[in-house]
Amino acid sequence: MSQDVLGYSSHDWRKHTDDAVVVDEHTTVIRKVNACKVIFTHPKTLKEETVDVSRLIRVFVNNGEGHKRSVK
Repeated sequence: MSQDVLGYSSHDWRKHTDDAVVVDEHTTVIRKVNACKVIFTHPKTLKEETVDVSRLIRVFVNNGEGHKRSVK
């Protein structure tokens, strides 16, 4: 299937996480990753932040090789 059909641009990381899912503690599938966001209070600025879960996966993958001990 082409990227145009999926609606992803060539720079859109979500094309790599299209089959990823969020699960609960019982590994019950909750929702597809590309449909999820994390909302949290930033510990330094105390401002509410919103991050796409697919972006967190991108950071994890990109940083995993360089920081093997800190990524668990």
